[in-house]
Amino acid sequence: MVSPKITTDHKISTRSANNQKFILVLILIYFCLGLVGILNHAMWRDELNVWLLVRDSNSLLELFNNLQYEGHPGLWYICLAWLNQFTDNPVLMQVFHLLLATGFVSVLVKYSPFTKLQKTLFVFGYLPIYEYLLISRNYAIGILLVFTFCALFEQRQKSYLVLSTILLLMANANAYCLFIATALGVTLIFEYSLGRRIGYTSAASKINIISSLTIFFLGILSSIAQILPPADSTLQGGLSLWRLQFDPRHLATALTRVWSSYLPIITPADSKYLDIIIFAIFSLVLLLFVSTILIQKPVAWFFYSFGTLEILLFTYAKFLGSARHYGHLYIVLIAAVWIASYYPKSDLLIKPLSNLPDLVQQATTNWFAFVAKYKNRLIIFILVAQVATGMVAFSRDLFVPYSASRETARFIQTQQLDKMFIVGSQDARVSPISGYLQRQIYYPESKALGSFVLFNNQRTEVNSTMVLEQISQLIQQQQTDILLILNYELDSSRADLSISPVAEFTNSFIHDEKYYLYILKGKR
Repeated sequence: MVSPKITTDHKISTRSANNQKFILVLILIYFCLGLVGILNHAMWRDELNVWLLVRDSNSLLELFNNLQYEGHPGLWYICLAWLNQFTDNPVLMQVFHLLLATGFVSVLVKYSPFTKLQKTLFVFGYLPIYEYLLISRNYAIGILLVFTFCALFEQRQKSYLVLSTILLLMANANAYCLFIATALGVTLIFEYSLGRRIGYTSAASKINIISSLTIFFLGILSSIAQILPPADSTLQGGLSLWRLQFDPRHLATALTRVWSSYLPIITPADSKYLDIIIFAIFSLVLLLFVSTILIQKPVAWFFYSFGTLEILLFTYAKFLGSARHYGHLYIVLIAAVWIASYYPKSDLLIKPLSNLPDLVQQATTNWFAFVAKYKNRLIIFILVAQVATGMVAFSRDLFVPYSASRETARFIQTQQLDKMFIVGSQDARVSPISGYLQRQIYYPESKALGSFVLFNNQRTEVNSTMVLEQISQLIQQQQTDILLILNYELDSSRADLSISPVAEFTNSFIHDEKYYLYILKGKR
């Protein structure tokens, strides 16, 4: 007869083996899908401009000088500078980004408290499978650091040094992770100040705490120093353009980002006022619902509230952004629920409700009961909506090029047009072609050869007439024919120029990265 202990041990061993198999298979599927996706993905300007900036900056000092116009701190750029030592081919950036995305998925699948179903749905959701996988930007590295922080959260009871170091790196990953790092750091301070009221005690020494605070604030301050634009920056209005006055419509638009982040399957149109009002109300309900779920975990509730408010304030005051930007609201949600799993329930935030009038107390009780009944369904609904959107976006990218830049560059190379003097306008839209061709292009906006684009007041917007005027001068100076790349159809001509259309590439998801090629010759 098999003893009960041996039977129990066997069941635990089998369960552990099955869990390890689940983790390995889920990560492997994600990686394989990601590999297919990135090799098919045609990179656009936001991806390749960063690679070009790193590639063509002559020193680390010049790189950080150029970084001032990017609106992000330098961790991602330093990583790319290291990669660029091996090759100028930007595909290496995509492979590295795939490894980072697989990294944050691996940490969540292996260490998070979520169920297997919840983990699976998260992994194949819109943000992890598309925005933070296929598009090589500095967001995957930030999310890897956020999830690593969550996985190592228990270490704070002995020492804060590891967590503070992660926060330093996180703050320097991108502007949105600066907000998340700030929220997480302030949350640790909030927890420490509450202490025994929530049953928390820390064994960290005073030296450990002071050192950790120094590292944390160093990370925040260094990130801010890099993000603050110089006086001549024109990116998102530069340093001066902030919306500080109260604008109810703009506030409602900013609030809709909560809905669009959690449930991207249906997003409101910013141009339709009725859509904005309806989805702003939906967003407020979602915020209230999640806050109610977390209210018995005061530390997690504090982080969720602080982090969400930070991002929403920035969204209102500076930049409404797109899915990859306000998607960090969803990351805050995931991190908050993860952190909540470390705590027992507490009535610290509920006690004040006992002083409310009876009618309000009854309404509050009914609301809490409603949330308790439907919270699991809401979480699954959010995750399923993310998956549905993710599968559509991922599949679309397989058939519709994100940008026509790669196809255009291949045509130029196969036709040996890359040996010609190349002029490209609009510069920011044409810059991805410079990345794929691995050579500089003459930009009429800056009146110089270049690759990456710095958004400063040295650039001037030009129209087709101004482009042709510069080309006429270039032909006289260079005594050569010119290949012109435009992201719009040429609608001008000059008496001294012979203009021959060559090809057009209009199959692009990004509407302003469709290209038209012309060969221009001087008339004698």
